[in-house]
Amino acid sequence: MTFARIAVAVLLAMGLAACGGQAATPPTPAQEHQVREPPTAAPGQFGPTEQAFTELAIATDEQAVKLLDQGGKVSSPPLRDLAKEIGLARRAELADLHGLLDAAGIPFVNNHAGHDMPGMPTAEELGTLSASGGDFDKVFAGLLRAHLDESTVVVKSVLGATSHAGTKAVAEKMAQERATDLPRLDRTTGSP
Repeated sequence: MTFARIAVAVLLAMGLAACGGQAATPPTPAQEHQVREPPTAAPGQFGPTEQAFTELAIATDEQAVKLLDQGGKVSSPPLRDLAKEIGLARRAELADLHGLLDAAGIPFVNNHAGHDMPGMPTAEELGTLSASGGDFDKVFAGLLRAHLDESTVVVKSVLGATSHAGTKAVAEKMAQERATDLPRLDRTTGSP
């Protein structure tokens, strides 16, 4: 197993542990030496790594769309425009991600529904945003930044771990968009 695949497996395991809201139990010294490799697919095939990434990205993007839909309430025109553009991009991204699963003949199952994960706005966070009054723009920008930052980490991890052409193409597009969106968010909010 390559380092990149191990990194993705660890990130996905951490994400799943975070989903449950519980800290992962550290392995005992005996368990540390019994690392088991997850099932793998032949190089270039859509396998468990690609499926886990795709399902996580769909769950995260679906919640991000709920956040971005609230961007119409932002008072700053540049931030409102950015939210609208990113919202359109996430909807297109969702179609691409579902297309990966469809092509592999795998039905989508949202194993992350209701989970509290970095970068995936929760119902509670969206409720707090709605009730934030005069701080709406600031809270909105913070949630958007968390989404962009965390999804960038996940995308970069899968780029180093997949040789599946379709997954790699979607992930590269996602990485490009986030690399553009983060500096735009900084300029829009005046953040460094």
